[in-house]
Amino acid sequence: MSNSKEMLQALSNGDLVAAKLAFEKAQIEDLAEERLQLADNLFQLGFVEESEALYLKLFEEFPEEETFKISLAEIAIENDDLDKAFTYLESIEETSDLYAQSLITQADIYQMLNIPEVSESKLNQAKKLLPNEPLLDLSLAELYFSNEDYIKAIKVYEELKEILSVEESPINISERIGVSLSRIGDFEQAVTYLEEAIEVEETVERLFQLALTYYQLEENERAIDLLTQVRLMDEAFSQVYYPLAQILFDEGRHEETIETIELGISQNPYETALYHLASETSYHLGDKEQAKQYLEEVISLEIEADISKMKLAELLLKENNFDEVIELINTLEVKEQSFAEWILAQAYNGLEDFSKASEHYEAAKGTLLDDPEFVKDYALFLREEGNTEESGRLLKAYISMEPGDLEVASLIENEGW
Repeated sequence: MSNSKEMLQALSNGDLVAAKLAFEKAQIEDLAEERLQLADNLFQLGFVEESEALYLKLFEEFPEEETFKISLAEIAIENDDLDKAFTYLESIEETSDLYAQSLITQADIYQMLNIPEVSESKLNQAKKLLPNEPLLDLSLAELYFSNEDYIKAIKVYEELKEILSVEESPINISERIGVSLSRIGDFEQAVTYLEEAIEVEETVERLFQLALTYYQLEENERAIDLLTQVRLMDEAFSQVYYPLAQILFDEGRHEETIETIELGISQNPYETALYHLASETSYHLGDKEQAKQYLEEVISLEIEADISKMKLAELLLKENNFDEVIELINTLEVKEQSFAEWILAQAYNGLEDFSKASEHYEAAKGTLLDDPEFVKDYALFLREEGNTEESGRLLKAYISMEPGDLEVASLIENEGW
């Protein structure tokens, strides 16, 4: 057995001392072909330093073999030394058989650097050299997909679907098309492709994406079934809990919503959206104290605390706990928020401190005049304050946003606005 094989066997056995000894002997005694195979294997196993040492020695022995430049560039990328990677890659001449591979690897680097235009240019250059290489088209499609250029991605994926079999493609193309279609809002078409991908293999990611797509189509029961299947397949897949809980809530299945949320919190106790939904659900169930406790718990985590504090303030506002609302809003990290100003306005209005209420309504209206609930509330406040002209103007603006509010429509008619 060669030293290279002995090293790999020692690594397989977890014997790092024997592996190190075999590696030292391999560098001296083994044939070039054996050392090359060992370098490739070590790189795949994550032994980057040892792999690099072998490639460098081989490159010294065979400087005309430019394949080592590609390998050393890939190691440099792994080590986050992109300048060194570019040095290796750009030293490969256009006349080299490996020039196309150099362009492809450069495209990967530019994608890492978030310069997709250059990445696309490099791939198109490579495509001119290798016009019949479908995996190059796949790289382009993946580039478009990662940069959310879904229309372009779909076009290339669909062309590839006619060329590559499921076995030949390193990704499931139907899944990618389905996700892309879903992202651009073509949910019905997306379902067809995602169902096709699931026929090949049911993965939690595919089932999850299909469930969200059915939710967009308002097929809630199908979405619930799929999300439940995902949860049972992998309880640690924490992304599943919030959408499952939200759909159960939408369906009025509030007890199940709370059960799902508690499971989700046990998997990820820092997902604030779960606590917010738990609070809302508890309130619907009539458990106001539990609703408050969920929000106090998430506030204690100090993650996006302002958002949670405002939700708690809304709950306290419903219960007419106006002093507590004001005290809580005054603890916000960012106090100059329109929604917070509106909450304060309502609290002071509830305390009949109309001067302060007016001050906070004025502060809030700058960015909330497209919110129908705010416009209605502010208009009714102004009406109580005797500012009928401005109140009428706002209520007419409100009714244009919410024409189904018959009570306000009747008020406008009665007041002659």
